Amino acid sequence: MDEESAALLRRAWAAYDRGDEEGFAACLTDDWHDHLPSGEVATFADERKTMAVHRVAFPDKHTEILRMVASDGMVACHCTTSAIHRGVYFDVEPTGTRVSVDEMMFNRVVDGKIAETWVITAGPGFYRQLTGREAPEDVDNMG
Repeated sequence: MDEESAALLRRAWAAYDRGDEEGFAACLTDDWHDHLPSGEVATFADERKTMAVHRVAFPDKHTEILRMVASDGMVACHCTTSAIHRGVYFDVEPTGTRVSVDEMMFNRVVDGKIAETWVITAGPGFYRQLTGREAPEDVDNMG
């Protein structure tokens, strides 16, 4: 395991969970992008919006990295993200409900920064756990 890449990933996703845009951005290349399950690509500007929504709705959001494997500039992470719904999340008023998603995350690392990310979420996202409904299109990929 490349310890520098592992530390980078832990630092990046901890900053993301806190809604620390500057800290997250410091871990990314200038042209970082996230490949969404829909086939669309999100940029850091797009991700800022998701971070802001999560910071309000899930202030205790935490991603626990359970396993990590690195090879040839790629770092794969098996993780669980959980939080308690304490603020408005799109059209959903706070419920106090604990939500959790399991994910596989793949990150391409270039010169000590994350250049690309792919995330596969298992099971229902936060929105569906809170409402029992499919997430509207404007809900992030954790929806």
